[in-house]
Amino acid sequence: MDFRYSISRILHDEHRATIEMLDGVEDLLARGGRGLPDLDAPATRGMLTSLAAMIDDEVSRHFAFEETELFSRLDDIGDSGIGAHLTHEHQAILPVAERVAGLARGAVANGMTEGDWEEFRALAAELIERMLSHIQKEEMALLPMLEDTLDPEQDLALVESYGSAQG
Repeated sequence: MDFRYSISRILHDEHRATIEMLDGVEDLLARGGRGLPDLDAPATRGMLTSLAAMIDDEVSRHFAFEETELFSRLDDIGDSGIGAHLTHEHQAILPVAERVAGLARGAVANGMTEGDWEEFRALAAELIERMLSHIQKEEMALLPMLEDTLDPEQDLALVESYGSAQG
């Protein structure tokens, strides 16, 4: 999809980066199988470090921005359904994502037990499933709605707001 507005393009690019990260996590899960992955391997350590950083830095910020800036705009034009649904999904995804990030950070810092790996595998698989479904909804519903309702001034204000949320 071609986007007229920068905020739609920014969110779309973040979705693509998240999907790429989730693909890497899926590969890690497949390589590790039921046994612990090689936590000394640079690729494994890099994946776990990047995953934790993405969750800590991007997922929480992305969700908060949507809830405070975007969904309220949709509410204002009388279309609150998609925002309510996506907010509910955020509330279900975030605790799983935060636990996965904690396990990933712990694995890099202190290693991982078989039990930790089993928990990580289960939660990471759940996170992948939930996030891919969520991203698909945003790509098919939220971003097109933004494209239909924003004007250039609103887009600029949203881009500035999102940029300031990045720290």
